[in-house]
Amino acid sequence: RLAGLTLREGMRVVEREIASGRSALEAAASGIVERGLATWSHDEAGRALLIVRGQAHLIDASSAADLERVRRLLEDIDEKEQLLAVLERARSAGSMRIFIGAENELYSLTGSSVIAAPYQSSHGNVLGVVGVIGPTRLNYARIIPMVDYTARTLSRLIE
Repeated sequence: RLAGLTLREGMRVVEREIASGRSALEAAASGIVERGLATWSHDEAGRALLIVRGQAHLIDASSAADLERVRRLLEDIDEKEQLLAVLERARSAGSMRIFIGAENELYSLTGSSVIAAPYQSSHGNVLGVVGVIGPTRLNYARIIPMVDYTARTLSRLIE
């Protein structure tokens, strides 16, 4: 989906998808909120939460379907925001970044880590990020130099 785009262009695509998802989320949740079955709130990180109440009303099949759609939209937006955060942190670092387990919300539940390094144009502009997603018990001594070498090689080839 993002093949051939620079990192910045790819991030813009993901940002547009997040905005589109938020619009769809607002439309899907409005009926549930209007019926008094739910209310909007935010968690400590500022992410939107839909608090459901009136469980007796949830027996209605259309309400259950609406709630499931809202849940999927919230998960999709959250995943894209986490991906965007990982890409931004890797891009802005200017060098190798390692995200291990709980430090990385996107992959914390799967027990994964991300090793990422940006590659740059000859003018120092970050064009993209190359990385490896793997288990937290990854052979870091082997993978880190490979990611670093790949990023440096891409930077040289782009010159």
